[in-house]
Amino acid sequence: MKYCVFLFLVFCFSSEQTNYLSPGAMAVDKNRDIVYTVLTGDKAIAVTDLKTGQTSERIDLKQNPNNILISPDGATLYVSCGGAKGSVEIINLENKKRKAITNIGHTPQGMALSKDGNLLYAANRFSNTISAIDLSKKKIIASIPAVREPRTLCLLPDGTTLAVANFLPAQAATDSVLAAQITLIDLQSNTVRSNITLPNGAQSVAGLAFSPDGNYLYAVHLLSRYNVPITQLDRGWVNTNALSIIDRKKDSVYATVLLDDVDHGAANPAGICAGEDQKLYIALSGTHELMILDGKLLHENLTALFDGSTKDAYIRNKEDLSASLSFVSPFKKRIALQGRSPRDVVIAGDKIIVSSYFSPFLEQISTTANEPSKVLPLGIEPDLDAVRRGELAFYDASICYQQWQSCASCHPDGRIDGLNWDQQNDGLGNPKNTKSLLYSHVTPPCMITGVRESAEKAVRNGILHTLQTTQPETIATDMDDYLKQLKPLESPYLSEYKKKDSKQKGKKLFEQSGCILCHSGEYLTDQKKYDVGTGDGEDKGRLFDTPSLREIWRTAPYLYDGRATTLHEVLTTFNREDKHGVTTNLSKEELDALVLYINTL
Repeated sequence: MKYCVFLFLVFCFSSEQTNYLSPGAMAVDKNRDIVYTVLTGDKAIAVTDLKTGQTSERIDLKQNPNNILISPDGATLYVSCGGAKGSVEIINLENKKRKAITNIGHTPQGMALSKDGNLLYAANRFSNTISAIDLSKKKIIASIPAVREPRTLCLLPDGTTLAVANFLPAQAATDSVLAAQITLIDLQSNTVRSNITLPNGAQSVAGLAFSPDGNYLYAVHLLSRYNVPITQLDRGWVNTNALSIIDRKKDSVYATVLLDDVDHGAANPAGICAGEDQKLYIALSGTHELMILDGKLLHENLTALFDGSTKDAYIRNKEDLSASLSFVSPFKKRIALQGRSPRDVVIAGDKIIVSSYFSPFLEQISTTANEPSKVLPLGIEPDLDAVRRGELAFYDASICYQQWQSCASCHPDGRIDGLNWDQQNDGLGNPKNTKSLLYSHVTPPCMITGVRESAEKAVRNGILHTLQTTQPETIATDMDDYLKQLKPLESPYLSEYKKKDSKQKGKKLFEQSGCILCHSGEYLTDQKKYDVGTGDGEDKGRLFDTPSLREIWRTAPYLYDGRATTLHEVLTTFNREDKHGVTTNLSKEELDALVLYINTL
């Protein structure tokens, strides 16, 4: 067991501040009117007094924090930190003592505390597990499987069930239903009770909240219309933004409603919290807004719709409901924020507190008075440089026609959404899987078919044809700078590879099977196009660009149409003629070794 000691420092508003704060998750001590905010870019937690509106202290950490949780008595903070060797920092706020539980998983994020306070649960995003940690022993007692990229946890009020938001779909992109899932865990046995599939097209599940009575679970996410050509954006043709309501007693989706308006998208919903007043508070990160949704009226109207006591000529079933851009209009209010890209929202008495990733302050909004939000400064940031401006533009739906989506809607974190999209750049009727943008600027050509000769051209065409607006050239050049600095994460398979393959058998098979002939060099691509025998329909015999294998472990599903969910399928089921490396002669043991090696790249 390793323990780390940190200094509790006075928070100084210094002109020498060099890091962007990047405020994220918050935790509120309701007894002392204090909010703790993770500064995900500055290895610290800001401590803000809600009575004075001042941030006078900070807690410095050794790794960047991802999420934060406070014990019910307000005495202890739990902070999930770091990446491949993630940890949970336990901070006693009374005596300032600190301990760290290390190596709990890859990129721990959301956390939840058992009702008795004995167990802490942490979602390990890239390990695809939930760690159950015995706090008295500072030891992991269970590793519970999730589906794909678990990021957010939410505990049922009675303490019996833990809900997990799996960020992305895990199916093949050619399946009839392609959607992210919610995992429900029975905390008496620490086992998965069920995996609930959200409506077709659900992805980027960023927030969860139980209703106060525990009868419903709310999940905010994108609802992508990936099965139609990208020819327009009107009325949510490509991406809509949704709230799914899960009936906790039936473990099924009760209803999915859209947060958008008919001609105004509510792009990229992020944090959500449910108040005792039955109102839902949702951070709309792409449009820089807070949405207040009257849950009581919403449920009353859903009940009336489903039992037939009221009718809607445009809604005949649940699928029609999830396409309606007007159903929730009478029950919602959108509030423009001063901050850019709100990521979390919490309740503090009669106030709502919102953190925004690109702004060095919190916003306090009254639930009882119609007044402007109050800014609570967190610290000083440097002016936005080109990379930071490009990152903001990448997540900003205000540069999109009617604000339906941002670049991050299809490329979260600059990577993939797991869906096939039918773009016009290579004809219609032949959808292609979303590509990661990692190293795109140094491995031309771009797009799966190499139709764009450079990433610079792809960025500009993306703004014009996918966001469907014309922007100043500076927006595109800043996006270029942001994408150029993306770095691969350490693979979660690396430690397993070191243990199982000390003689580098997998690497040798990578060379012997001919994989290295095309996947070579620093970025593991020769930047050429080949027919690897996977093309169907209009794409039969088509040449496809050789993708970089860097961070390949993160970018399933595979092949141009996402038909393969695993690398094993790429090398077996879809490589019968050995056009994609000579693998038909490999034993199961050899295939396992080869796949394990590729997953470390």
